[in-house]
Amino acid sequence: MGSIWVWPFELLEKIGEGGMGVVYKGRYVKDDRLFAVKLIPADVNNKTLLARFELEIATLKELRHPNIVRSFGGVCEDKQRFYAMELLEGGTLWDKIQSHGQIPWPKMIELGRQMCAALAYAHDKNIIHRDVKPNNFLLTKTGQVKLSDFGLVSVMSEAKLTADGRTLGTVQYMSPEQIRGKPPLTHSSDIYSLGCVFYEMLTGQPPFAGENPAPILHAHLKQEPAPISEFNSDCPAGLERLVLSMLAKSPADRPKNALVVSERLAQLRESPRLVESSSTHKKKKNVLPSPYQETSSVFSGFERSLRWVWGALTAVLFILAVVWALNLFKPDPGIELWVKTAQHHSDPIVRVAAIESLAELAGTREELLDVLMKIVESQNEDPEVTVAALRALAKHPKTAGRYRSRLIKIAKNAPHQQVRIQAQTTLAALRPTD
Repeated sequence: MGSIWVWPFELLEKIGEGGMGVVYKGRYVKDDRLFAVKLIPADVNNKTLLARFELEIATLKELRHPNIVRSFGGVCEDKQRFYAMELLEGGTLWDKIQSHGQIPWPKMIELGRQMCAALAYAHDKNIIHRDVKPNNFLLTKTGQVKLSDFGLVSVMSEAKLTADGRTLGTVQYMSPEQIRGKPPLTHSSDIYSLGCVFYEMLTGQPPFAGENPAPILHAHLKQEPAPISEFNSDCPAGLERLVLSMLAKSPADRPKNALVVSERLAQLRESPRLVESSSTHKKKKNVLPSPYQETSSVFSGFERSLRWVWGALTAVLFILAVVWALNLFKPDPGIELWVKTAQHHSDPIVRVAAIESLAELAGTREELLDVLMKIVESQNEDPEVTVAALRALAKHPKTAGRYRSRLIKIAKNAPHQQVRIQAQTTLAALRPTD
C-alpha cells in the first residue's frame, strides 16, 4: 500500500477516529517532524459537520496553553479539510482508566488540577468545550494532560451550530441542561462533565452507564449518582463531596468555575485532616490527638519497657483526668476554636472539616448541637457547609430531635435543592421528642 499524502504531510498511520474526523500520525516533509493530522475525508459533504470542523480550526488557533493541545494551523479546501497539531504518544485518559481501573486519588488530584487549568483558560475566553470526556484528555509520556477535540465547541453569546438536534456531546458525560437543549449553555455545563470524568477516575466507571442512551440521559436528569465511597473506600470524604457537588443537577449548585475546583483539589492534597478517607472516618472516633495513640506506638517498639510505659501512661491519664475535673465547668479553648472555625472561617472546605469534628464532640457536649443548628439556619452561601451541618445533626437522632420543627422549615424553604434534600434525610433520621 502506497503512502497517503495531504500536502505537506505524509500520513503514516491512523491513530484515532471519531464523529468529527480521522486523526493520523503524519510526517512533515520539510523537516521530517511528526505531527497529528486531523482531517475530514474528502467524500464527506455534510455542511454542518464541515462548519464545525472549520470552527474547531479557528478556535484552536486562539488557544495557547500548556494543558491544551497545540494546533499548528490547517487548510480548508473544497476537496480536503485538515489541520496539524502536536503529536502526543502517551495515550488518552480513557486508556489509563481502562488499564488501571481506579486512579489513586493523589494522582487523580494531580491530573484533575491540570484539567481544570485547561477549562479555566478556555472559559476565560468565553469558550465552552461541550464534549469533556476521558477520550478528549490526551497524555504526554511525562504525565502532562492536554485537552483536545474542540469540535463541538460553542462560543458564549454567539450563534451555535445545532443541526441534527441540540443534545450534542457524549451521553455518559452530558449535563442536564445540555440534554434538555435549553440555550444558552454556560461553563457550568463543562464543570458537570468534568465531574463525571473525576467520578470515573475514582471509581473506574461513569456516574451513569449502560448500553442504551435513553436511561443514561434520564439518570442525568433525575437520579443521584451512587456515593464514590461505595466503589473506592480510599477516596477522601472531602474529595467525594467536591465531585458530587460538580454533579449537581442545577448549575447554580455546582462550584462557580474551574479555578474554584482546582483550589479545592489543592487544599485536599495539602491538608491531612481534609483528605481523610471515608473508611478511616468511620473508624476514627476522636478527631483530637490522643496521647494513648502516641504512647501505644512507642509501646509496640519497646516491648521490654512494657511496665514502664504502662506506668507512664497511667500517670498521664491520671493527670489528664485531674485537669479535666478542674476545668469541667470552664470553657474549653479547643472546642471554642472548632466552633469559631465552623461558623466563621472563610474557606468552606475548612468549615466542613470543623463541623465534622463538632459532630463527634457533640456526643458528650449537647450544647454543640445548638451551634450546628445555627449554622444550618444561617443559610450559608456555600450549600456544602449547610449540608455538612445537617449531616452532623443526623448523627444524633435522640438529642437533635428537638430541632424537628425548625428543620421542617429548612426542608421546605431552603434556596438550594441539595440542602432541602439533606434536611429531609436528617428529619427521617431523628426521633421525635416526647
